[in-house]
Order: sequence, then C-alpha cells, then structure tokens
Amino acid sequence: MTILIAPDSFKDCLPAIDVARALYNGIKSIRPDMQVILFPMADGGEGTSDILDYHLSCRWENFAVNDPLQRPIQSGYLMLTDRDIAVIELAKASGLELLTMEERNPLHTNTLGTGELIRAALDNDVNEITLSIGGSATVDGGTGIAAALGFTFYNYQGEKFIPSGNTLHKISRIDTAAVHHSFHETKWIIASDVQNILNGPEGAAVVYGPQKGADAHAVKILADGLSHLAEIIERDTGFSADQHPGTGAAGGAALFLMAYGNATLRSGFDTIAELTGFHSAIDSASLVITGEGKLDAQTKYGKVVSSIAHHTNNKEIPLIVVCGTTKDDPAEIAKSLHIAQLYSLRDRAKNDDDSMKNVKHYLEQIGADIARKNLF
Repeated sequence: MTILIAPDSFKDCLPAIDVARALYNGIKSIRPDMQVILFPMADGGEGTSDILDYHLSCRWENFAVNDPLQRPIQSGYLMLTDRDIAVIELAKASGLELLTMEERNPLHTNTLGTGELIRAALDNDVNEITLSIGGSATVDGGTGIAAALGFTFYNYQGEKFIPSGNTLHKISRIDTAAVHHSFHETKWIIASDVQNILNGPEGAAVVYGPQKGADAHAVKILADGLSHLAEIIERDTGFSADQHPGTGAAGGAALFLMAYGNATLRSGFDTIAELTGFHSAIDSASLVITGEGKLDAQTKYGKVVSSIAHHTNNKEIPLIVVCGTTKDDPAEIAKSLHIAQLYSLRDRAKNDDDSMKNVKHYLEQIGADIARKNLF
C-alpha cells in the first residue's frame, strides 16, 4: 500500500510541508514499514512558491519591496532553474499575512510590492511569469502592480499618484508611455481558482473586501472605485472587465495584466500540479490524504481538497481529509466530495487556541489513527 500525503497549508497556522510531515510522522509511528510519499500542494494562494521550491530545482531572487501598506520588506520570487519561468507569489509582497488584524483595511493597501517583484523579473529578461494571486490584502484593481510596471496614473488635477483602494475614484487618466519594454512580449499565466468578475454583487469588493478588513462603508468606496477604474480601462482599450471571469480575483490584482498584457487565467491547482508532476504521483497511490485549515462551503470551489477529490474520485482511490476545523455541514461537504474519512483537529483540542498551538501534536495523533484504521 502506498499513501500519498498531499495537504494544503493550514492558513495562519502551519505550512503545507509541515502538515504533511506531521501526518507522516504519525503514520510511521504505527507502521514504519509503510510506503508514504510526501507531496504538499497549493492552489495559487499563500505558500505556492514554497511548494514549488520543495518539489523542483529552483533559486530565489530576493529584493527589497513595499508591503501592502508601502513599508519596506524583504521579499523575492522563484526562478525555475530548468526552464525560463519566474513564479511570483502575490502573498509574499501584498498578502494579508503580512498585516496584523488591526492593519487589515483594503482602503489603504495596494499591490505595489508585487509589481516591484514583477518588474525585477522583467529586468532579468524572464520570458514567462506565473503569478499566483491568492491571499491578497488588497482591492486596488491591480493599480499598484501597474504603477510598478510603468503605468502612470493622473488625478483630475493632472497630478501623478499611485492609487490604493480608497483613491481609485480619483483616477482621471492612465498613461502607458513608460510601461516596461518587456511587458507585451512576456507570457503571463495567472494562477487562480477565483472566477469572480470585477464588479457587481459577486465582484471583488463585495465578496472579498470584508475578508480583507472592509466594513460596509469601505466596501461601497471600493466597489465605486473599481467600477470607475473599469470604465477608464474599457474607454482606453476596449477591454470590458466584467466580460472576463477572474478579473475580480485578489481584488482585481490581475486586471492590467489581462487588459493590457493578454494574460491567461489558469486554475491555480492545475498549474501547480502540472509543474510538480502531481498526476504521476497520484497514479502510484492506493490511499490519498489531503487537508486544509478550515473545511467549509468554499472548499468545493477549486481549492486543493476539492481538486484532489476530483482526481481520487476519477481514479477510485480512497480519500481522507484532515482539517483544523469545520464550518457549515461537514457531513454534507464530505458527501459531496466523496471523502471516505474526515478528521478535525478541533474535535480533539480543548479549544481553538489549543488546536492552533499544538497543531503538529494533533496531526501526528490523526496520522497514527489513520494508520491503525486503514493500513493492513
């Protein structure tokens, strides 16, 4: 029997690599002879570049950039050394994880730091860039990225400025004369499983603004600003943001890459799976274990757990899911994804704090239980 352990990260708690190792240690404590393959995964969100670094031959290119509140931080992007591809993880420079709970407010954040990483890659003559856009702290319509790449924004007084969420409505003109010379020649892949358009009730501000710290008043400001930005872009380019699913992902982070750079939106999980050889790994498995921090209704929409469930169902491989906690109806989610067994750390812990502080301990416990119940 070969077990494939392929979890996502437990957000704000433990990276996917460490989740996989803890489950591995638990299984091996009961069955040291069992063949277990560690294959941590990601779907384009936080930790994507670390997953690629784990599986592939890569090197990091490190730079000082701006965080979501325009403070200097050290960040970087990943170069795949056997091919001319740079992988840039938005969360490394513009992610929610870089801010405290009190700092999270998309009115004041932007994607400038991510744009600075992209510009550094273009300066190094990279031919292809994969941008993973999960986990953003921003709803700036990608204006920070655009500003770093040479797009110039003018307000109604003719003054240059770099927009954030609360100043999108001030944009009167976008000048493309200084856009990076490699911008149009570069192949752009946007790794994301979000299909939301930019505006409307399912748009970036309404759906994702509250997750990033926006109250009802802030959501209206953001929605009005994004609508205004979309009108200017359509006026200048003919690109209608709301005709293109995915323009609302990460607060519109990929908008300028799609409107001006002909970027291709791809499933984050499928992109990572293709790069890492996940499909070959799952073909060798007789049991798969995956997991994420919170199992809820959103799990069914393109995340690691649901994507792996799709593959195990097609191949008739038993699937076990381990999560930090469950929301909504876990039995219904398990049924819809054809999950054979579901384990929750919260069911074992005294409280949420205990669950998060002792996550490795509980994962090892669960790994041992899985070994006792499933390995013969």
